[in-house]
Amino acid sequence: MKKIIGIGILSFSIISCGYLFQLENDKILTEKIEAELYSKNKIIDFAKVADFEWDALFILGPYSQVEEIEEELNLNLINIRQNGIEYSDFYDLVVFLKDRKAIRIIELKRAMDPVRTIIDKEKSSFIKGNDGIVRLAE
Repeated sequence: MKKIIGIGILSFSIISCGYLFQLENDKILTEKIEAELYSKNKIIDFAKVADFEWDALFILGPYSQVEEIEEELNLNLINIRQNGIEYSDFYDLVVFLKDRKAIRIIELKRAMDPVRTIIDKEKSSFIKGNDGIVRLAE
């Protein structure tokens, strides 16, 4: 009986570890970027606003399947799989990467134009359109 309880506890611990190390919305960074989005500036340079070490980003729109994006873009996104973007249409998920691994996320109120591609830090400037949608500046 002790072996069964021990195996049950071990199994529960292993399964729950996948949920423990999930990235959460960086509220301070979200507020900084939203302040830029609602400012009079037409261009938002994420490289200047996000003042931590990262090398690329990508944007997931509502109902995105993290596992599909992970496979499609050859990324390590295990730490954002339980984020809930696949069930929500309230926000866009901006994922910052370092060495092809998710290191920080922000949840922005449906303002971004989701692009299913990795955007290098040097090219992470976005422009606000007249329709209110923020698109990658080219």
